[in-house]
Amino acid sequence: MKLVSNVHNNSTVNNILTIDVEDWFHILELPSEIPVKDWIKLENRVLKNTLSLLNLLSRYNAKATFFVLGWVAQYCPDLIREIEKQGHEIATHGYSHRLIRDLTPKEFAQDVSLSLEYLSRATSKPILGYRAPGFSLTEDCLWALDILLELGLSYDASVFPLKRNHGGYKNFTGEGGFINTPKGRQILEVPVTCNNFLGKKLYVLGGGYFRISPYWVIASGIKQLNQQGKPAMIYLHPREFDPLQPRLEMSKVRSFMSYVNLHTTETKLEKLLSNFRFNTIKNIWQLSSVPKLTELQAA
Repeated sequence: MKLVSNVHNNSTVNNILTIDVEDWFHILELPSEIPVKDWIKLENRVLKNTLSLLNLLSRYNAKATFFVLGWVAQYCPDLIREIEKQGHEIATHGYSHRLIRDLTPKEFAQDVSLSLEYLSRATSKPILGYRAPGFSLTEDCLWALDILLELGLSYDASVFPLKRNHGGYKNFTGEGGFINTPKGRQILEVPVTCNNFLGKKLYVLGGGYFRISPYWVIASGIKQLNQQGKPAMIYLHPREFDPLQPRLEMSKVRSFMSYVNLHTTETKLEKLLSNFRFNTIKNIWQLSSVPKLTELQAA
């Protein structure tokens, strides 16, 4: 994947806060996957957890991009309306929380389209961005980028520049900017940000990495990026603020990464909110509209 241009030009560095809005039973790679049709039978904790998170952000006047699972938008539309009402950006996390590698191009298009259908019913502004479950955009499924553009989206935030269980894109540059798609179009890619430590990539800004790392390590990582004029991107889930959530049966390693230090997430984020500025992907990258289909056809 070749970086075409980096257009981030804010004079004052704002950092990016992203929230993947899904529930406690949406953790990937379970020994026995729970069918989508049975999700509605399980305890809903995403509503309470997300509202609590919104209250925290409001206290510090911080804005975030919420990558909402289409299933959540279907069954909690008022939650999506509240997120938008409080000035945050709504983006899509797909509908069924399936990895891109497990879908055909047709299935991927249907999944994202369904999510956009339910999101559009609860929002008044265009949906600009997408994030794949598990950051599962890899070199083998770059076809997904053209589908996102064809569905009217402007950016993708699915790249994790390191090999990992759910995919990862080891050879990605690590920088955000416009990239060429397989069909020769351009889309903005906003990858997971990393820090350099002794010549190696270090990830401490999201998920289990965030919960394992001491606060001073996370803060130092953000400062390192900001001193280079780059925004750090934090990614979290509402369930990571919920120490009392039901525990799912998983491997010991997966269970550890899913549940370690849940009681520390809110305190760490609150400290970050008090010491750093956070905004949405849309605002930081100064995106105002989705690409028109005629422009894509002419590309």
